Amino acid sequence: MAEVDPPVIDEADEETSPKTEGFGFQLSESIIHAIDRQIVSSGLRLIMFLPAFAAITFFSSWAFSQSSPSFWEENIAPNIGLGFATFMASLTFVVVLGYILAVGFHRYRVSISLATFHERVNASNVQHRSVQSLHGYDGLLYQLQTSMAHHTKSLVLAITSAATLVMVFWYGTGTVYGNLFLLISVSFLLLSFGQHLPTRSTPFNMVEQTGLLPAYIPPVHPSTLNMVFNDLIKTHMDPLLRSQYDEYTKTLESSFKRGVDRHFAHEKFLMTLYRHATGLDRKTLESEMGEILTKKGMDHVFSHDTFTLEAWLVLLGLINQRCPAFFRMVDRLKQDLESGREPAMTDLIFEVDMENVVTNKANLFTLFHNLSDQTRTVVFRVQTPNFEPKDLALTYRLEPGEKYWWSSEALPLATKGDDDVLGKMSGLLKDSTVSWQTLIPTTAGDATVSVRLEETNGELLLGRQINVRVRAEFRQWLRSTSTYVSYLFGGLGLLAASVRLLMEVFGGFTV
Repeated sequence: MAEVDPPVIDEADEETSPKTEGFGFQLSESIIHAIDRQIVSSGLRLIMFLPAFAAITFFSSWAFSQSSPSFWEENIAPNIGLGFATFMASLTFVVVLGYILAVGFHRYRVSISLATFHERVNASNVQHRSVQSLHGYDGLLYQLQTSMAHHTKSLVLAITSAATLVMVFWYGTGTVYGNLFLLISVSFLLLSFGQHLPTRSTPFNMVEQTGLLPAYIPPVHPSTLNMVFNDLIKTHMDPLLRSQYDEYTKTLESSFKRGVDRHFAHEKFLMTLYRHATGLDRKTLESEMGEILTKKGMDHVFSHDTFTLEAWLVLLGLINQRCPAFFRMVDRLKQDLESGREPAMTDLIFEVDMENVVTNKANLFTLFHNLSDQTRTVVFRVQTPNFEPKDLALTYRLEPGEKYWWSSEALPLATKGDDDVLGKMSGLLKDSTVSWQTLIPTTAGDATVSVRLEETNGELLLGRQINVRVRAEFRQWLRSTSTYVSYLFGGLGLLAASVRLLMEVFGGFTV
């Protein structure tokens, strides 16, 4: 069956690409996203800079509400007829208007991306690729809708801040009511800023094929990887991209050369892409791909609209960031093969790795490979006082590999045939058993994890102790802390202003 490509957002495609009309021209989502990325949310970061600048002007207006500095009174006030506090309040109003435009533009871009997401999902349903039934869809949709709600609240609060600031000009900056409304205005601005900050942790767009990946967090993952690289990559793909990947792999499998094992070809394909992401040149990449793919398959890989080489680099980079332990384990095996180093046990390969710094959760990866010609059963045990679960025991039945995927002699990274590092590593991953366990930290600071490989009778074969440090991810901690501080000071400001305003209205108190 011929492959049906999903709709692609393009400026010329007026039906599938949301556009904004006005001023005699049209803006596509790609242009809006580019402006947002370069000026508003990233690049110049106006959406972050303007509130910070407004806080300075707010404070200046409040500090000089009773009297202007001497340089202003002597040189500037006679010419413009404004006090320093009134001028700073006016400047604040202009800055807040700019912030409203930035938040509104960013929210508009997010709304277009969300609408495009729903269009892509509907298009997939029409093509009988149900995205809603894929695991993780509900969580992703909730994340996107929550982000949209945060932007809406941020815009409303920013508009309220500007409207309240108008009351400052009505009563005057030197009056009690003027100062109270100035406090209310800055409080609403802080609340608006606090609504925006959480969305920076999960940005998304529909212009790039991998634009949903930063916002997608896999809810669960397999504990034992069957096709190692393939399972790892599919776990981190968002549902929309994963539905396209299933169609991609169908065409890819039909393009494998005769006599090449399908699982081996899958692992070598993804292993070669990973090596390309870490420095393998394009010529060697095409040569290694040509060993498993037909001419049709090569055209499919290098001319695909969605899974381009750039998209693979982004995807592999994201997985490397989230699961560094797996790639460290793979790189260590690669170095052993390149140097011809013998494994610790002659009949069994056992590798384990975990992140050095743990933030929200720890990913423990373990690889078992039976080098003998006999089936054997081993017990993998994890013991730790600093994570949950504290004691974990798994029994694995290890079948012998189809080939002896090791070498006591140094091997080149890539050469003709499978007697190179890429070929050996692909076969090793295909025949190995890879365990992926998630450990949840219970304490912060230094932590230890003891890993034991035992016979079924309890005899120790090999043991490792991993020392890690548990701490919060700095940028996430900074955003969370800044959000709570913005909510705290914004709420306290509104409370204090409300109490003081009630006292002025009903109590007859004066400053």
